[in-house]
Amino acid sequence: MKKEPRMAFLLTLMISMISLGSCTTTRESEVGDELSDFRNWVSRETSQLANRTEEDWQQTKEDFRTRTQELDQKQEQFSAELKEEYKQLKQEFTEADESYRKARTEARMAEWEGKLLGQWADTDTINAANVRDAYITFMENVRTLKSGWSNDDWDMAKMVLQQLNDRKEEINADIDTDSEVKIKALQMEFLTLETAADVGGN
Repeated sequence: MKKEPRMAFLLTLMISMISLGSCTTTRESEVGDELSDFRNWVSRETSQLANRTEEDWQQTKEDFRTRTQELDQKQEQFSAELKEEYKQLKQEFTEADESYRKARTEARMAEWEGKLLGQWADTDTINAANVRDAYITFMENVRTLKSGWSNDDWDMAKMVLQQLNDRKEEINADIDTDSEVKIKALQMEFLTLETAADVGGN
């Protein structure tokens, strides 16, 4: 008679362990499925960055934040292997975002160089003989286009000017004094216009 309660106890214990193991296996399977879904999503969303609009990519970044917030809370259920894969997938998306930002900035920069420098957009063509004309062209376009510029627009114009200044530094030794004086005046004019726009809130 004593054996029966003991056998019943052992049987109950075995059933509990099997049930617990089954639950654990089920949870691991669910977590694996979720990570697999995240893997596919990252692959899909980062595969054609060149075709993504700014608005579209911003929505993708919001989706990424939502997905990772949910997965971050479940990391304690990840195996070491899944944790490493999850970390790599997040890094992959971050690198894709950096690549997208860089490409967008370069594209915008090229657009603004063409808009403000005209024929001098390729700064490699600027030399001591024509650098003054490049600055004159830049400021003529700034005066024409500046009305209604946002702070971001002024930042882009400032970046174009910096490109021009960098090129000037490369050829500085050969620039004549009259051109130096004129260029300095044009640089000061840009700074004055930018400051006025900041004060005026334009």
